[in-house]
Amino acid sequence: MVRLTALLMKIRILRCKTFCVLSICVLSGCAAIPGIINLKQDESFTHDEIVVGMMGVGGIVSIVNDLDESESSKYAGILKESFLSVRKEFVILPVEEVVQWIGNDHYQTILDDYQYTGKLNLDFLKKLESSQTAFRYLLLVRIIENEVTETREKVPRPEIPPQWDLEGNPIVKKIAVELITTRRIRVSLDIYDFKKGIQAWSGIINESKSKERTAYFEEKDEGIGRTFALIPVRAFLEVTLQPSVPRTDELLHKIFKAFAQYIP
Repeated sequence: MVRLTALLMKIRILRCKTFCVLSICVLSGCAAIPGIINLKQDESFTHDEIVVGMMGVGGIVSIVNDLDESESSKYAGILKESFLSVRKEFVILPVEEVVQWIGNDHYQTILDDYQYTGKLNLDFLKKLESSQTAFRYLLLVRIIENEVTETREKVPRPEIPPQWDLEGNPIVKKIAVELITTRRIRVSLDIYDFKKGIQAWSGIINESKSKERTAYFEEKDEGIGRTFALIPVRAFLEVTLQPSVPRTDELLHKIFKAFAQYIP
């Protein structure tokens, strides 16, 4: 009987999560929600418990590069704002208040352990009594990957006729170059429950964004030895200038909103 009741409770939680995600999708025009991998959730981590217990932003770390204080503070603020933009019923304390409750030394220990191991130091966290904090759940984010790639694809344009010399040989031809700049980010979110002394929730989301532009230039046919076709300066600059790199904070905002939608 107990097992049946627990099974029914898990089904209700799953239905609730599915309904919430679908509802947000409908209300927002059904923008694509990034998929989540390695999702783990303790059965005690429910919507009602989150609302009553409150959350606190523990901070953002990165294994790609060390974030300076301004970046870390900025991304922590984005995490709080992103969550509240889709889960207005949550109460989330900013990272500054979390540090005050936990203490600078303990807070830095938690961040260092999380950054270098990717795991919550449960033994250390359990030493911090839940009565010491004004919130129950601690949110920690780890940037696992933040990569920028630039690609160029040269595409001949047959619809633009080439130029010819007096002997009928092609001198130059129009070339279209697709310039693509892409940023790929991989982020994990871990949530610690101070009351139960357990990891309540965790998951990983991958997301990417690309910017594209097309540039044109004239290319000399390699078979013409006696003629030299000059590439116009303006066209040359268009080819060499890649599109601007998509910003990290824009991708993090989208990822954090997705995390909020997967939480009960």
